[in-house]
Amino acid sequence: MQLLSIILQAGTAVADSAMKTTEQATKQIEHTSAPILEIMTKGGFIMIVLALCLLITIFFIIERLLYINGRTKMDINLMNVVKDNMKENKADAALAYCERTPSAQAQTIATGMRFLGSNMREIESAMETRANVELSAMESNLNYLSLMSRIAPMLGFVGTIWGVINIFYAISVDNNLSIGAISGGLYVKMVTSFAGLLVGIVAFIGYQLFLRKIDRFAERLQEQSLSFLEMLNKSNF
Repeated sequence: MQLLSIILQAGTAVADSAMKTTEQATKQIEHTSAPILEIMTKGGFIMIVLALCLLITIFFIIERLLYINGRTKMDINLMNVVKDNMKENKADAALAYCERTPSAQAQTIATGMRFLGSNMREIESAMETRANVELSAMESNLNYLSLMSRIAPMLGFVGTIWGVINIFYAISVDNNLSIGAISGGLYVKMVTSFAGLLVGIVAFIGYQLFLRKIDRFAERLQEQSLSFLEMLNKSNF
């Protein structure tokens, strides 16, 4: 019984300690999160501009994500459908199937089929032109993300420098060269640099990921075009 009592007391002590630790952590989070939100609102007019930059960045990330994902879908059965219809002399059916598929792969193959009867060089050139048009359409609007990744950090630095200028101007006027006067305003103004870097990083990551996705799709699209040209060459269509 004495051993059981000791175990229960130890368990109670551990539980009380855990609850106190949890309460302290919660209070610390509440203590730190509130000033951060308060500081963010004191960044001045630059913070409004950076918030607008963030909204623009998020908009174009979502817009490009939906468009690029839709155009880069690869239909693994597309070439089989085209080949089967071509063997049965149903070129119109194969072309209609490609035109109904809203992807860069299908539209590139459809362009090649529209040039059936021309020499291989003309077909290849037409498909290459179509592929370049599709890739250019995917890369459009990415320049906005590139712009945000460059301009947002600079805006943040401008906000910080302007804040520092105001701080030292106030010191020169009030003749109050104290650590509190300097640090009290400086940590508030540096939030613009933090926000600018954050927006720039988000925009830069989105820009680079989209470019990588487009480059990888370009390689796969080229493989599909070569496969189509080889089919035409071997089948003498």
